[in-house]
Amino acid sequence: MEQDLAALQARFGAHYARWLLAVLMVGSMAMVLASTTINVALPAIMSDFGIGLLLAQWLSTGFLAAMTVGLLLAAWAQARLGARLTLQLGLGLFILTSLLALLAQAAWQLIAVRIIQGVCAGLVQPLAMVLIFRSYSAGRRGTALGLYGMGVMVAPTLGPFIGGYLVDHFGWAAVFWLPLPMCLLALIGGHWLMPSQRDPHPAKLDLWAFGLLSLALFTLLGALAEAQRLGWGDVRTDALAVLGLGAGWAFFWRSQRSRTPLLPLTLWRHPAFRRASLVAMVLGMGLYGSTYLIPLFLQTVQGYSAGRAGLLLLPTGVVLALASFLGGWLSDRLSAALLLVTGLLVFALSMAGLGWAAQGASFALLCFWASVGRLGLGLLLPALNTSSLDILTADELAHGAGAITFMRQLGGAVGVSLLTCFIEWRHVAGGATVVAQALAFEQGFWLVAGLFILAILPAWGVRGSRKNVSA
Repeated sequence: MEQDLAALQARFGAHYARWLLAVLMVGSMAMVLASTTINVALPAIMSDFGIGLLLAQWLSTGFLAAMTVGLLLAAWAQARLGARLTLQLGLGLFILTSLLALLAQAAWQLIAVRIIQGVCAGLVQPLAMVLIFRSYSAGRRGTALGLYGMGVMVAPTLGPFIGGYLVDHFGWAAVFWLPLPMCLLALIGGHWLMPSQRDPHPAKLDLWAFGLLSLALFTLLGALAEAQRLGWGDVRTDALAVLGLGAGWAFFWRSQRSRTPLLPLTLWRHPAFRRASLVAMVLGMGLYGSTYLIPLFLQTVQGYSAGRAGLLLLPTGVVLALASFLGGWLSDRLSAALLLVTGLLVFALSMAGLGWAAQGASFALLCFWASVGRLGLGLLLPALNTSSLDILTADELAHGAGAITFMRQLGGAVGVSLLTCFIEWRHVAGGATVVAQALAFEQGFWLVAGLFILAILPAWGVRGSRKNVSA
């Protein structure tokens, strides 16, 4: 028997929304843990499989790219299968692939596992925002999102620290079984607390659009990587770029003409949603780019072990968790534009500080600047979520939640790939020496700071309507 939110609220009483929030937090924590802990294991994986950074970065970008396209399946899956079955499918497949990763004998097998896990994460992540908006009244959404953000940020707080310790003592395989206990807990809680109601007439899934988008994203990321290895002008690089651009154009052409588009372009008729999308892309670049860049910098330039690199990131996660709660509380009281601009400036200052400190800086100084960046991200996340979704109608909410998360993940996938290519380019251009590598990372931090400064203009124009769109 299918159960909707109203039936579950009647069954579990006044505290139902809190229990549901807890389940959503645990499920999202497992996905965030999977996306971030791999970064402290990259040097060990590169050593064990004998691969370079350009191939190893696919363990991160492959996950993020697959999650990006998987996000667009989330609204269809929720309508077709219901939220409960969507969660069970996503987490069940994630658990299976985590176990298969332990059997990998080649780098491409690990990359394939990460791509499948990215799709699973794309199915699971949007459930949280949609159900929080529907189970909490408009006046409490900011606080609920802040609590959710604070809880979810426990994963990148403890993940690199625990993951780094496990990598030092048990090898890189440990990062694949680390999220499994939370996956099992979310599966059990979701069976009782997640709504199972389905849309009796779900929209048809546009498989052509999904295939075109997947092809565009992976070929363009592949072109960036090949350009660094072979250079622009090489037939393989140019072929990937042309194929990716063609697939991207075909995807938008089909989306404009489809009755049930995979990515409803009408969402961007709202000026605030357009501006929020730009900020979301830059936020993704900073969030995932810095999470990728900092552990790599600490291990390859500073000479830290995986455990010590994770230890430095531990305080930054605490700051991010507290700042996310503060950002959610403030988003119910201050304008989204003010919070977004403040968060962007604070994060840009952090990246500039890391670029200035660079090689030879003390543990405490690096930890301080990294923590400043997490403060900025904590202010950004709840304000971006509330401002982008408040202006949408109830019918647009599921697609809007997926779309804004899509833009953030797209920024993350592109950002990690661009940073990898940029650092390799500057490293080689500087003579491929140890000093050149340190300088390349320093310039990478400055690049991220510049992108966040540029995002201030669209952020200042973001205005939420503050209307109640709860179902």
